[in-house]
Amino acid sequence: MIDVLNKGLEGLRVDFCDLRFEELHGTSIVISNEGIEEVAYKDTNGGIVRVLDKGGMAFSSFNSVDSMKNAITSAHKSAKLLSTKSKIDITRFEPIKTKVSTKYEIDPSSVDLEEKVKLCQEYMSILKSEGIQSARVRYLDYKKKKYYVNSEGSEIEMEFTYSGISFVAYAVDGSNVQRAAESIALYRGFEAVSNLHSKVEEVVKRAIDLLSAEQIVGGKYNVIIDPKLTGVFAHEAFGHLSEADHIYGNQKLMETMKIGRKFGVERLNIVDDGNIDGVVGYTPYDDEGIPAQRTYLIKDGILNARLHSRLTSNVMNEPLSGNARAITYEFPPLVRMTNTFVDNGDTPVEELFEKLGNGIYVVDFLGGQTNLEMFTFSAAYGYKVENGKVTKLLRDITLTGNVFETLSNIVAIGNDLKINSTMGGCGKGGQSPLPVGDGGPHILVRDVLIGGKSGQ
Repeated sequence: MIDVLNKGLEGLRVDFCDLRFEELHGTSIVISNEGIEEVAYKDTNGGIVRVLDKGGMAFSSFNSVDSMKNAITSAHKSAKLLSTKSKIDITRFEPIKTKVSTKYEIDPSSVDLEEKVKLCQEYMSILKSEGIQSARVRYLDYKKKKYYVNSEGSEIEMEFTYSGISFVAYAVDGSNVQRAAESIALYRGFEAVSNLHSKVEEVVKRAIDLLSAEQIVGGKYNVIIDPKLTGVFAHEAFGHLSEADHIYGNQKLMETMKIGRKFGVERLNIVDDGNIDGVVGYTPYDDEGIPAQRTYLIKDGILNARLHSRLTSNVMNEPLSGNARAITYEFPPLVRMTNTFVDNGDTPVEELFEKLGNGIYVVDFLGGQTNLEMFTFSAAYGYKVENGKVTKLLRDITLTGNVFETLSNIVAIGNDLKINSTMGGCGKGGQSPLPVGDGGPHILVRDVLIGGKSGQ
């Protein structure tokens, strides 16, 4: 395929051109209380060309190599037309020639469909325990091959083997409805989704336990945030602010996100790293042929860098970071995160709870929203902490605040970094869900505003 794509570049006289082509084969299964809802195969392939000529840039997608030449001609014509309206350029990079593939023990494509369905049914039988009103299991696997060439001479071939599964259970008592869920996805084989029966049992127990959990009283608390919620905070509250295409042209945000500004305690480091093998944010080379970087967005409490595509790197005169990503071949790449996380601190988790004394331990992510530096996150559940010990189970926990104030209110950072890799994904510019990882260690934060029932 690389040779076929290179033929498309032959004789093309432009400032820059790149071609991406993808082949995907996969299986999806959905099972609920009503039985099997979906069993589907996905088999797609196609590509996209980007042409930059005389300051104009255009894209054109194609569904087969037979239509590639027409797409290149179309993109070239459009680029010429656009060059009369605006003048843009991109950062250049040295050519790369490489092949990359993810590891697995059991190739999902070698597993019979009946075995995949049987596994999902086993998990569903656990979810249909007494006390659970409704439940769902969702399974997805695929093998994706990605090919990239450009006029600089790059030739990159990557193969990703993906396996993912999610479970959700709803327990109901009158008007009291409680949800518990778990999701696991990795660039690994069928082994990644097998033998998870104990995790499904935990989901059932948590949903039922939440029915009798105490509703939290609203107020300001000192809290410990678990690695899942830490990861969501790193991604949603800060990661998006670090995407250069969000920042450029927004004068207020440019001033807020000025490199060198102090953003948190000295021991705080927030990282985006596409080179973590196995997790779903693994992006060894982005969709512009740029290798993954370990980008310290915040380093020692200081804003250090941001995420870039070739275009934003050129416009802002900042280094490339390997963060131009597209969800499929049908879309042009945007500036997107890969694996974004708070890096390890030096405090053992047990010591975090000792430091907290009395407060709240907040666990997992249920939902939320951000608006520039403001955030609202709903935790899946939490616990009351008394004298450094976890006591009562709590529910209906909503955290609200300003991301910069929250970063400054970090008291201690744990040393138990975990990268979360799930079936969920990130949405931006009509491209969703893009696989991303997030994570961090446990973190102790003071004066967090938590919504809940009235204390009256």
